[in-house]
Amino acid sequence: MKKYLLLLAFCALKVVAQTSEPNPKWGKPTDEELNMTEYAADKEAKAVVLYHLTSVNYTMDLYNYLVDYHVKKRIKILKDDGKEYANISIPYIYNMNEEYGVESIEDFKATAYNIVDGKVVKKRIGMEQIHTERIDEDYMLAKVAIPQVRAGTVIEYEFKRHSNVFFHIFDWDAQEEIPVAFAQYRLEIPSVFIFNVETSGLQNLQSSFSTGNLNFNISTGQMARTSSCKTNIYLCTGRNLPALKKDDYVWNERDYVTKVTAELKSYASSGGNYREVKKTWEQVDNILMQHSEFGLRLNDHSKFRDDLVAAGIAEITDLKEKAAATFRILRQKLAWNGEYGLLAHPASEVIKKGSGTSGDLNMMLINMLGDVGIQAYPVVMSTRRHGRLPQTYPSLNKLNTFIVAIPNGNSWLYLDATSDDGYVNVLSPNLYAEQARLIQKGKPSQWVNLQDVSEAVSQIMVVGSISSEGVMSGERTVLYTGNAAYKERRAFHEANDSVAFIAKKSADCGMEIVSCQMTGHRGFAANVKEEMKITKKGEITSDHIYINPFTDFPINNNPFTEAERLLPVEFPYKQTFNMTIRLELPEGWKLEEKPQNIKITTPDKGISGHILYENNDERVLSVQVLFRQSRMTCYKDSYDTLRQLFDIFSSRSKDMLVLKKI
Repeated sequence: MKKYLLLLAFCALKVVAQTSEPNPKWGKPTDEELNMTEYAADKEAKAVVLYHLTSVNYTMDLYNYLVDYHVKKRIKILKDDGKEYANISIPYIYNMNEEYGVESIEDFKATAYNIVDGKVVKKRIGMEQIHTERIDEDYMLAKVAIPQVRAGTVIEYEFKRHSNVFFHIFDWDAQEEIPVAFAQYRLEIPSVFIFNVETSGLQNLQSSFSTGNLNFNISTGQMARTSSCKTNIYLCTGRNLPALKKDDYVWNERDYVTKVTAELKSYASSGGNYREVKKTWEQVDNILMQHSEFGLRLNDHSKFRDDLVAAGIAEITDLKEKAAATFRILRQKLAWNGEYGLLAHPASEVIKKGSGTSGDLNMMLINMLGDVGIQAYPVVMSTRRHGRLPQTYPSLNKLNTFIVAIPNGNSWLYLDATSDDGYVNVLSPNLYAEQARLIQKGKPSQWVNLQDVSEAVSQIMVVGSISSEGVMSGERTVLYTGNAAYKERRAFHEANDSVAFIAKKSADCGMEIVSCQMTGHRGFAANVKEEMKITKKGEITSDHIYINPFTDFPINNNPFTEAERLLPVEFPYKQTFNMTIRLELPEGWKLEEKPQNIKITTPDKGISGHILYENNDERVLSVQVLFRQSRMTCYKDSYDTLRQLFDIFSSRSKDMLVLKKI
C-alpha cells in the first residue's frame, strides 16, 4: 500500500512539474526534466519544447537601425523517433545585391544532456558545427545536427540572428509540430517605428504592453555620442500549447498556428514626420506586371504558333473547346516537372528541357491562347498546401504559382497547365485557393474565390435484379463530371493498366465487373463515363436472402472519430453524389425487411443527404442515395454535427436487404 501511495505521489509530482512555471536557468536542466519519460498533456508526443524564449531588440550602427533576434530553446526527446528535433535548421536572408538584405547567424551554441550510469553527461557544440546552404537568391539555411541524442536527452541551444532588415519583423510561432510547455516572445521597438502587432491562431497567448527607453552609442569618426529614444514593449506568453500535428483534412496546418505578427505601418523621417510604408496587394500586382519574367512576358507570341495554325484551333467557335484544344497542344509538347513556380523561365530553355514549372507552362499557355485569339490573364495565388495569402501582410514571397483566367461574358473560365487530369474549370484540389488575385493590365485587380469554380459530381444508375440464388446482377452506368472526373482519371493513371484499374474498382465496390466500357479516362475532357455489367453475391439460407444493394456509396467510413477537434475540417472540393438503384426481386420472394429512410441536413445546410427506399410494387425495389457537400470548410462549432452525420452515413453504407421466401 505504501508503494502504491508513493507511486501516486510521484505521478502527481511529474504532472505538476510539467504544468508549473518553467525552468529559466540556462545550462541547468532540472531533475524532473532529465528524468521525464512522457508529457502529461500529450502522452503520444515524441518530444516536447520545455522552454522557448525569443527576444527582439533594435540597435543602431553609424547610419541605420539593426535588429537582433535572440533565441533560446530547451527540448526534451521522449521517444527514439523524436531524435529528428535535434536537427536544427535556421533560415536567414543573405542577398548582397540588396542594400537591406543581409543577416547572419551568430553565437550559436548547443548542449545535449544525458544521464549515464546515474550521472549527467554533457556534449557541447558551437558555431564550428554549423553548415550553410542556399535556398534561393534571397535566403540561406544554417543547419546543425546536435550529436549524442536519444530518447531521454535534453537539448538546449541558443543563437542570435543579426539583421539589417530593420523595417520587417519576422513572424514568431508559439506552436510547433510537437507540444510546447512554455513559450515567450519579447519585442521591443523604437517609437520611431509604428508597427501593428497582433496575435492569431487557435490558442490563447497572454499579452501585455509597456514602454521603455533604448540607448544607442553612435561613433562618428573621432567623436562618440549617446542617443536614446522611447520604445514600445510587447510581451506574449503561451503555456501548454498542443502540437500542431499533420492532419489529412487540413491543407496547411500553419494557417492556424498560434503566432505573433508585426507589420510596419509608418516610421518617423529625419524631419520628425511619419511616413506610411505599408505595402498593398496593388503594389505587389504592379511589381509583378513590370517583372521581366512575368508581366513583360504576357503578350509574347508562343513558340508553338505553327502547331496551332496546323491544328486549325483559331477556327474553333466554342470558347471552352478552343481553350481545351490549345491546352492539349501544349501538353503534347511539354510536361510538368512537378514544381510550382510564379516566375517563368525563358521559353527556349523550357522547350529544350521538354518540361517546366507551373509558372513556365501557364505562361506558355497564356501566350498560346493569345495566338489563337483568346485574351487570357494570370490569377496569382498561394496553393492550399503552401498556405493562405495574408490580407494584412502583402508580399511577393507569399505567392508560389498562377493559373489562367479567360473572360466568358459575365463569368470566367479557368485553366491550369499542370492539371492534365482536369478540364476547363476543373483544377487540381491544391489550386482551389480561397483567395487568389486576378491581374489585368490597366484594370483594377480583383480577389477571386477559386473554391466556387467546380465541384465533384457523380451520377450513378444501377438497373438489375436479384436471383433466387441471392445474386444481384445488372447494368451500372456512371457519369463523373468536375473533380469526380479528375479523381477517376488520376486513379486510372496511377493504375498499371486498365485491367488493374478495373480490378481495384471491383474490390473497392465489393462487386464483380463482368464487362466494362470506359470513355474519358485518358484525355483532357469534360467528363468520364463508365458502363458496366456487374454481379454481386449476397448470403442465402433456406428461406432468406441477405444482400447489400450498393455498388457505390459517398461515405464508407467515418474519419472523424475524435470527440473534439481544434483544427477545422478542410475538404478538397464541393461534391454531389446521386445514385439511383432499381432492382427486380425474384419470383416467390418478398421484401421482409428494408432499412429505414433518412433525411439529414447540417444546421448551416453545408452538408445534406438522404437515403430513400420505395417498394410500392412488391416485385420492384427503388433506392435513392443523395449526398451534397456545398461548403469546403467546417469549423470547430460545427464539428460535432459533421462527425455525427458522417457516422450515420458510413453506418448506412452497410444496409442489408432482407428477402423472405413466400
